[in-house]
Amino acid sequence: MSLARVWLSVALALPALVALLVPLPAVDLAYQVRAGELILAAGAVPRTDTFTFTIYGQPWTDQQWLAQVLLALGYRAGGWELLAVLRAGLVVATTGLLVLAARLRGAGLRTASALALLAFLVSAPALALRPQLFAIALFAALLALVAGRDRHPRAFLAAPLLVVAWANLHGSFVLAPLLLGYAWLDDVVRRRPWRRSLVVLAVGTAATCVTPFGPGVWAYAAGIGADPVIAQRVSEWQRTSPLTPTGALFYASGLAAAFVAWRGRARLSWPDALWLAGLAVLGAWAVRGAAWWPAGAVPVVAAALAMPEGGVTPLRATPRAMRRLNGLVVAVLALAVAAALPWWRHGDPLAGRAGLLSYAPSGLAAWVRDHAQPGARVYVPQTWASWFEWAAPRQRYFVDSRFELFPADVWADDDAIAAGGAAAEAALERRQVDVVVLGPGATEPVGPWTVAYRDADGEVLVAASIR
Repeated sequence: MSLARVWLSVALALPALVALLVPLPAVDLAYQVRAGELILAAGAVPRTDTFTFTIYGQPWTDQQWLAQVLLALGYRAGGWELLAVLRAGLVVATTGLLVLAARLRGAGLRTASALALLAFLVSAPALALRPQLFAIALFAALLALVAGRDRHPRAFLAAPLLVVAWANLHGSFVLAPLLLGYAWLDDVVRRRPWRRSLVVLAVGTAATCVTPFGPGVWAYAAGIGADPVIAQRVSEWQRTSPLTPTGALFYASGLAAAFVAWRGRARLSWPDALWLAGLAVLGAWAVRGAAWWPAGAVPVVAAALAMPEGGVTPLRATPRAMRRLNGLVVAVLALAVAAALPWWRHGDPLAGRAGLLSYAPSGLAAWVRDHAQPGARVYVPQTWASWFEWAAPRQRYFVDSRFELFPADVWADDDAIAAGGAAAEAALERRQVDVVVLGPGATEPVGPWTVAYRDADGEVLVAASIR
């Protein structure tokens, strides 16, 4: 067990351990599982909203349908516990593919492992279990195919198949043609055979339209990025500030990558620099864009750190005692990952094991499920709506995580209800809300509301007319 292999083990085990210990946010996850169940039951992708009462029946471009099916199948097979392991598996697969991409660009195993681990640390805030995580894993796979296209040209021909999957998983598929275009341009500049990469670029771009919505997925992706409501209300779509922990990591890693790229510029092409700069601009433009920066930068930084052509890395024998110590470190890491598996925790009837989910108030959701009438109009805070849509599916809700679907007047009423008081009562009456779910310390609306249930997570209010 060499030291380089210990680095590889750490690069794989540490992300797995963190992914298993950090709760799964239900904000974007729970409604995706419900949507996947609906797709599996109906054998078709939903085209209109049926989750809410404010936009019930409005068109819905469910571009992420494939991720929803995969999440629903995972939940069927092993509940929230298996989905927690799925997240860890996707994170580890992403890290391993980045190690491979760095190796294919000439980095040693220790350097490649360190770069992949750094990429994980920078991107960790974006690695919640949701469709984007599937896309990040595919992005890493495409990076590996692009990095190895010269050595493994036949494997590179599989890139369009990954693009087809990506276009049905997450709206970030627009990055795929950019990555394939960078590969073609790099081949041209380096005077390598470029016709294969051009064909892969053309087929891969066409592959983005192999979805139930055809080329309409491009309009969907463009609409998400340009939607002013999303830009205003969703923190991930706001500019990346260096004063936040995520922003500080992004800008610090950007400066470090720029320094390394400049030092190793003799081994890079100007398309490498263009790709790196484009990712940096994307990351600065929006917090969500910063999720793609660390993975995309790894192959370029690895190439800048690679040994010059013809260079030799001296091999050193690892003493037996050191090999045993290295093996012990790897064994401890493996035991830590096994101990972090969710099945050892106490159970919860809705949320799986204790501490497994966040934004998932089980008691409040169970009351709504068991006591509110089917079709009842229920207001819950937006961050809880996804959970309620899964846990109490017979009721309908005010808003949820699909920000692009709701018009401005709905969000204005949502703000009024959250503020409480007379304005909240007016909005609740206007929307004919039957049940109100509030978090602890929230200001209650003025009007004929009765507390029907209360626990540590909050309380449920019902209108006097339906008591």
